[in-house]
Amino acid sequence: MSEIELGKDIVLTPPDRLFTVHGVTFTKERSKGVTEDWTLTVNGRPDITVRDVTWETGERDLRTVMPEQVPGMPREMAKFYERRRAGIYYCDDQDHTWMTARTIAFQGDGWPIHRPMKTLDDVDDVCGEDRIRAACQLGIADIGHKGEIITGDRPGKGELCALFEPECDRGAHAAFYAVTRIVPVLRRIGWV
Repeated sequence: MSEIELGKDIVLTPPDRLFTVHGVTFTKERSKGVTEDWTLTVNGRPDITVRDVTWETGERDLRTVMPEQVPGMPREMAKFYERRRAGIYYCDDQDHTWMTARTIAFQGDGWPIHRPMKTLDDVDDVCGEDRIRAACQLGIADIGHKGEIITGDRPGKGELCALFEPECDRGAHAAFYAVTRIVPVLRRIGWV
């Protein structure tokens, strides 16, 4: 697998290998999991590791991982590490997967918080339309309200979500996470 370009000077590099971890899942259960560490490179800045873990409990989640040697970085970035996870969920057909289209906003004190988006235009504004498009090209079938594209029972209702094709690119989930959860932080601190 080759590198994934997510816009000017932002590249997501696939992991060299898989490895096993013991930890706590998105729903706070202790478990063992198989991990892929993706590397997000922003030109001239320290790399950011995006960890994709498939847990033995059946859960799967993504998060950033604090490097062993922490480089100097802005406060907003330091607060972000290891605090914001995103779940990857299976649809009822057990083939498609989905994730929420939450992004990161900032409180007055600079603390990053998840922020649900209401429309795709909102996501484009916060993350960059070109970056969302790059993530979508990896196998995102649709971005829309959960009640429309996931459950199909409540048109226009529910949180905005991304629906992934069963045969999406191996890096599609990590790319969507990077674009929606990391890029807003990078934009705030002036790295992109």
